[in-house]
Amino acid sequence: MHEGQQPKLLIIDDDAHLRESLAEVLELDGFECHQAGTAEAALAAAAKLLPQVVIMDIQLPDSSGFQICQHLRKKSKSTILIMMTGRFLSAEEKKQGFELGADEYFTKPFDLAELSVRIRQLLSRSRV
Repeated sequence: MHEGQQPKLLIIDDDAHLRESLAEVLELDGFECHQAGTAEAALAAAAKLLPQVVIMDIQLPDSSGFQICQHLRKKSKSTILIMMTGRFLSAEEKKQGFELGADEYFTKPFDLAELSVRIRQLLSRSRV
């Protein structure tokens, strides 16, 4: 990524309202946001866009965030993968996500400012 270029983000969630809210806030924070509502659309978008950060819901109509996470991690070691969940996750589920390559978890509802700060931290660490 070149200096001054906006980090590319892909937001994957079947809730269009949530996706748009996230994109709106993160774009104000200087990110270039792209959205997908299904796993199929997400994988196609990720292959084309090569985003630096992917924020994905764990439960999607056509797949699970865990499967997407695993697929994207195989393609790239450097992409930052953030999982979102609307329910409490067991330690076992979290462990599974981290083993598949997730970098971070957020439980909905979460603070958007905190998400933005966390993304920046993860990005700055990946550039070192």
